[in-house]
Amino acid sequence: MRPLERFLTKLDDWPFSAVWRVAFGLALPPVFSALTPSRHAVWAYLALFIGVLLALRVVPALLRHILPVSAEAKEIWRERRFIAKEYDSYQWQKLFWIGLGMLPHAFTSGGLGRAGLVLESISLVGGAAGVLFWHKNQRRSST
Repeated sequence: MRPLERFLTKLDDWPFSAVWRVAFGLALPPVFSALTPSRHAVWAYLALFIGVLLALRVVPALLRHILPVSAEAKEIWRERRFIAKEYDSYQWQKLFWIGLGMLPHAFTSGGLGRAGLVLESISLVGGAAGVLFWHKNQRRSST
């Protein structure tokens, strides 16, 4: 694989996947605050958050079709898509790391507001459940 392909495939390997998702989550509250009229606009925050999650699915799909990559990289991505379709917890655990990145904003600069706290709660609780189920599935499949 070429260096760019290696980099792109490593983005979903531990610990890089957690690190970039935490950094991504850290950037979300300031962006959402700039785009919404009120820190308490739950529906606006929720719509933006769903849009971000959708973009996290659509952009990689577009890149897979646009970028000329080797058969090896395509196979790695195909296997990961299969796992994601097979186990919901694989996707939900990603939400945990994004929520963890959003967490510092809950304690600084006046907090996240009601809307941010709703997203934070959903991300951490749902994501933590995903992490637990994913590790449970991994142990079961390795025995």
